[in-house]
Amino acid sequence: MTSIIQTSSGNPLRLTQAAAAHIQEKLNALPNAVGFRLATKDAGCNAKKYVPSYVNESSTDDMEFVDHEITIFINKADLIYIAGTEVDYVKDGINKVLKYNNPNVSTECGCGESFNI
Repeated sequence: MTSIIQTSSGNPLRLTQAAAAHIQEKLNALPNAVGFRLATKDAGCNAKKYVPSYVNESSTDDMEFVDHEITIFINKADLIYIAGTEVDYVKDGINKVLKYNNPNVSTECGCGESFNI
């Protein structure tokens, strides 16, 4: 049985101030959005890929919590892949991107698109 890793805030996922500001800006532009979802899907050469999205309504399979006054949704099936992750918003070359700092990742593909735990 795998235990769920939580951050120091008690949540299984933490947003940096930069990520929270970026996500809140996006949520403000979406009048029906009630929060932010981080999910995973099978992809790439390593197994999983992060899939961020904005949520209009929760699902019965969701875990819901708040960080930086943003409601965050994670499907219970994705917790094993996401728990303990810090989401940051960083400049990468000429782009700004969400970056996922996941302490559970054991391998990543060369381009950083997919990961495995």
